[in-house]
Amino acid sequence: MSRNRRSRHAVLAGAGLLAALAVYGVGQQATASATDTDAQAPAPTTAPTAASQTETPAPSRTAPAPARTGAPAPARTTAPAPAAAPTGGATAKPAPGTTAPAPLKPAELPDGGRQEWKPMGEVTSLPLSGDFQLNECVSVAKATAWHQQGFRGSTRDTVAVQDTLTFPDEATAAAAYRTAVGAMKDCQATSRELQRKAALPQDAAVRQTANTADGTSWQRRWTGVQGISSPGDQANHVYAVQRGNVLALLHYDEPASASAAPSYDFRGDTAVLRTLGALLAK
Repeated sequence: MSRNRRSRHAVLAGAGLLAALAVYGVGQQATASATDTDAQAPAPTTAPTAASQTETPAPSRTAPAPARTGAPAPARTTAPAPAAAPTGGATAKPAPGTTAPAPLKPAELPDGGRQEWKPMGEVTSLPLSGDFQLNECVSVAKATAWHQQGFRGSTRDTVAVQDTLTFPDEATAAAAYRTAVGAMKDCQATSRELQRKAALPQDAAVRQTANTADGTSWQRRWTGVQGISSPGDQANHVYAVQRGNVLALLHYDEPASASAAPSYDFRGDTAVLRTLGALLAK
């Protein structure tokens, strides 16, 4: 099974990205393109179907909602990896004042006990001047810098990716969060339309799984349309948290082919959102 997949982290305003699995793109006005990375693949199962969890938001925070997600996983083929440093050398340095918090620790990711996540290289950082596209549904504007950390699961069929975007100010970050939340509310219809055009079963189902004062999480279960996502039956878990001028988008994708392990129980999503919010608050 080939482990090599192309990961593209370029987001062209208004243009779709070709990325595999859970790795998404960031780029500068159609100029940035990531190099091929030796993806150490991921692994999981089908997605759960439990009731969504809700936590009453604290009065001090406004709820926004993100979206990088969900990227998916294909039927036991190769799994993508997060972006590598831009072609030509060292990782680009973000502009002053755009430094993002450190990424989550592997044990803090969803299903950490079973997946035994391991980082895939170092954090990649790039300045941004165009839109950032998370998945087929979500695209946010006005971020000034992008930071990404990828992880692979122990089963080598599953990947998780944390994208952290910094904005000029809190109001702009909050607007981006709201854009992401609204886009995920429409993601089921968007995904089914893509399936219709690709002559695939229109089986996409998107549900909100948790909500906190700072963020929201979703699950998309569908037969993926190749393009931004990998093809095949999969479940995409998407987490969006906004604090101050920072928006964090975390994705975890489960290919249905990884049937040896039980599906991730998204009743743990509230804890994931809280941990991500605490990280951004540091």
